[in-house]
Amino acid sequence: MTRITRRGAIAGIGTALAAAGGASAVTEAVGSESVLEADRESDYPRCVYQPDGDGWSVTMPINMHVTVPGERRAVAAIEAAFVGLENPRWTRFFPDAETAAWDGDEEELVGPDVSVRRPRLGEGWNHVHVWAVDADRAAVHAHLDIVDLEYEYLHRGAHFDAATRQVRAHLAADDWRRETPYSIEYGVGEGKLEGWGKTGDTKLEYVSG
Repeated sequence: MTRITRRGAIAGIGTALAAAGGASAVTEAVGSESVLEADRESDYPRCVYQPDGDGWSVTMPINMHVTVPGERRAVAAIEAAFVGLENPRWTRFFPDAETAAWDGDEEELVGPDVSVRRPRLGEGWNHVHVWAVDADRAAVHAHLDIVDLEYEYLHRGAHFDAATRQVRAHLAADDWRRETPYSIEYGVGEGKLEGWGKTGDTKLEYVSG
């Protein structure tokens, strides 16, 4: 099911993504309600989609917009901030529930290009997904993993505001300029927004190098 998407090709990371299983296209059916929401999405994907038994539906906000001017690729800049020997507290090596975002150009759901967690004792692990938008931009979703036995892998995502605060704190201020408060239009109903609570909307710009 993994293949090179337009987003991956633009970002110049197609080979790495194919090897890592990132940016995979979702072939299962998408629920009609989700398609209507997806068709309203703009340049940045707005929402996380997950299987609900009858297809795919919106479950969480994509709450961080990232820009990386210059020659460095946006996804590469974000990935470098969370992986490698310099970031031993973050890992990609845990099982994950199926997660996707809408690619308006290809008109399909695609998996994240990068996914990382920060394990800790108990619950509240910070969990980050990254999707390339183009060479200079990436969309980032952050939540805290909360134990819930009714969900796949026994957890669900919540506390989006706290999660984005932790991500901002992790990113060095000398390297990243952050804009908050910032407002993202998610294109969902008031009931879903109320259920999400504070979404922690954030804009980040890479300013180092």
